[in-house]
Amino acid sequence: MKPFISLCLVAILGSISSICRSQSPEKGDTTIYLYDSNLPLKAELNEIPDKLPAQTALRKRWYLNYHSVHNEKVSAIYTVPQKGTAPFPAIILLAGSGGHKDTDYVRIASDMFSTLGFATLSIDAQYHGDRSKPGKSGDIHLIGDPEMRDGWIQTVIDLRRAVDFLTTQKNISAQKVGYMGFSQGGMIGGTFIGVEKRVAAAVLAIPGGGFVQEGKRRGLYTDATAETFSKNALMTDPIYFVAGFEGRPLLQLSAKKDELIPKEMSEALFNSAKEPKELVWFNSGHVLPPNALLVNVRGFFLKHLGAK
Repeated sequence: MKPFISLCLVAILGSISSICRSQSPEKGDTTIYLYDSNLPLKAELNEIPDKLPAQTALRKRWYLNYHSVHNEKVSAIYTVPQKGTAPFPAIILLAGSGGHKDTDYVRIASDMFSTLGFATLSIDAQYHGDRSKPGKSGDIHLIGDPEMRDGWIQTVIDLRRAVDFLTTQKNISAQKVGYMGFSQGGMIGGTFIGVEKRVAAAVLAIPGGGFVQEGKRRGLYTDATAETFSKNALMTDPIYFVAGFEGRPLLQLSAKKDELIPKEMSEALFNSAKEPKELVWFNSGHVLPPNALLVNVRGFFLKHLGAK
């Protein structure tokens, strides 16, 4: 076994940064994201009462907490549709760097999936929502900082634990688990779906990849930071992992006028993915128009996960 691999397996039980930081990773090394799936979830569900009758008729919602690696407790919202026949398809949702498990666009997407008869599970990424920590940024895609890199790795494993939770639910179809990530959630999703074989279909909305090139463009990649930045990118950048999703349908939604994600980053991620894949460009900025969700996303998941 390669030294880096064996050491990073030890990191599953301890600190990521103290071990992986000093080694020489290989791009797309999925062992970084290994974990013990037998680790007890210790899931806690508390129903969220809805104020409007229409919401009550649409779905039930719960605050969910479950355990992940490194003694982290993941905060999430779990919804199950009121109509339809179990077992339901389920979509895991992840917001961007400024969002959380119940941010407006995540809730809108979740409610749309409820109308389709899909369950949803939206989580707080590391340093987001109920997992916020003083002095910690939610920009965990800025992997030049070792703590942000570790936050990225933690979140990918947290998403894998979300799949673990869904597979314990008798009213969920384990063969019809999908993923949708927004912005940073789309970037993290590119890594997540590449290492998680139980995701059947995925949508990455306004994501990007190619962290080294973007670091150079933004002046974050310098002579002083080059070694650490490059090493961290090999462990996180979705361009090194998304090819692992080969054979399962992928939809990427990107914006021609995106003020946050350059076209080069969008193309770098899509070009790294394998078939079947589709890229749809919208004539918008970083906020996509409503039809991206109501037409493109809706149609994609109905096609690939909706049929009984």
